[in-house]
Amino acid sequence: MSSENLSYPKEKLNVLLFEGIHQTAVDHFREAGYTSITHLSHSLQGPELHEAIAKAHIVGVRSRTKLTAEVLGHAKRLFAIGCFCIGTNQV
Repeated sequence: MSSENLSYPKEKLNVLLFEGIHQTAVDHFREAGYTSITHLSHSLQGPELHEAIAKAHIVGVRSRTKLTAEVLGHAKRLFAIGCFCIGTNQV
């Protein structure tokens, strides 16, 4: 049995990238088979962030997006966070 049969289909996973993360990251996700990619040039806060993260499986942040315990409480589908910055204190 191939590993493809054991993985959740990548086209059903939602990738959410904040704060203008470099286009190379988007390209790598696409090349790996991810098709549902939201690439924002800015961070979100409050209800907007809660709504966006609720649908995300993978999130990429830089230093302005704050993923607090409250925010992560809305992220029921989330299984990975990538920090595209120096440090991880925003998570």
